[in-house]
Amino acid sequence: MMSLFWYIAVALLLAGIGVYGLLTRRNLIRILITVEIMFNAALLLLLTMASISAAYKPTGIVLALLAISLASAEVGVVVSIAILMFRLKRSLDVYEIMESRG
Repeated sequence: MMSLFWYIAVALLLAGIGVYGLLTRRNLIRILITVEIMFNAALLLLLTMASISAAYKPTGIVLALLAISLASAEVGVVVSIAILMFRLKRSLDVYEIMESRG
């Protein structure tokens, strides 16, 4: 069994990778992927804390499953918006989309 330190370290590493990707990427799909990486880091931390509680109840796991299902619905909506933006602008570059917004 891994210690609590390693779960928290992996969650922080995933969050750092997500923040780095969010700040350096310009493509809308890649930004979505980095946001999902940060979301998974938060879920890992939530599940870690739920599993070590003294009175173990499955509420943390149920909450994580609900969050995963909501995230998958969010991905579907954002990908469909990205497809529409690509059809209109022929680019998924965030800066180009913002410049032509006016």
